[in-house]
Amino acid sequence: MIATRGVVASSLVAAAMGGPSLALAEDTFQAEASLSYSRLRTDFSRSNTATGELTYFFDALPVVKDYPLEQAQFVERIGSLSANYSRTYNNYNDFESLNNGSMYGVTALFARPGTPFFASAGYDSLYSGKLRNGPLESEADAKFYQLAVGAYVDKATALSLGWSRNTVRNKSTFGGAPFSDSKDTLDSVSISGQHLARLSGGDHLALLAGLSLDAHERQGSASEKNRTVFVQATYYPTKMLGLKLGVLADRGDDRLNEGEFYLAGVQMFVTPTLSLSLDFQKSHAKAPNATDFDVVTLKALARF
Repeated sequence: MIATRGVVASSLVAAAMGGPSLALAEDTFQAEASLSYSRLRTDFSRSNTATGELTYFFDALPVVKDYPLEQAQFVERIGSLSANYSRTYNNYNDFESLNNGSMYGVTALFARPGTPFFASAGYDSLYSGKLRNGPLESEADAKFYQLAVGAYVDKATALSLGWSRNTVRNKSTFGGAPFSDSKDTLDSVSISGQHLARLSGGDHLALLAGLSLDAHERQGSASEKNRTVFVQATYYPTKMLGLKLGVLADRGDDRLNEGEFYLAGVQMFVTPTLSLSLDFQKSHAKAPNATDFDVVTLKALARF
């Protein structure tokens, strides 16, 4: 739920504010394609990930209208089908990376203009890549499933109820013989709201907030329950520029996952159909033996 944006050069800001929006006012788009590069860093590892994503919208969307370009799908209530694929190169201290990690997934959003109700479903599959430290080799597979239903309670205000399940299987061998094989499952039920407000000066503010209840089942251990609360705000001084800040807090029995997650960033439409973003996200774990991380992501997106 949390995405981040970094700082874009002031020359791009000036160019976008002066773009030829009037000439494109009647233009539409029906697909988006994006490429991104992320770098994740912890005290003991580095991961570099390249991701491609393609989205097809079930109805055409306006290129430019009287709201921020980033919010077109939300305001117009258009359904879509998305697919993504990524490759990850891992570098762990004291471990040799034997192959790259990968992830693929699909997400479908069902919505229609003029109707208040919507629903979404998604699936992602992740492979960590295999690591070796002497005779010990380890790898992990993860599956993520999500469902959500919701309704618009106003023109640009929506509430939704969601469910997700994340299963992770960790396997290792020692000298080629099976050493360990464990499975973790995380189930979440969430409620969230989204709102886009037009301010008195003609600028906009988008708000996203929610609460989730999480149940973590570790093989051979008692169930652990956590709750997370998140708030995200995006300020749009122009239709083509979004400045984002957010925070998520996680508390409960699962002490290793307790902590806070922060984000900050910017998305800039260089033209009405091409955007660049630079994202930054940082975690602060509450438990002394848990791992902090930070992620930087550069992304380019084209509409056509």
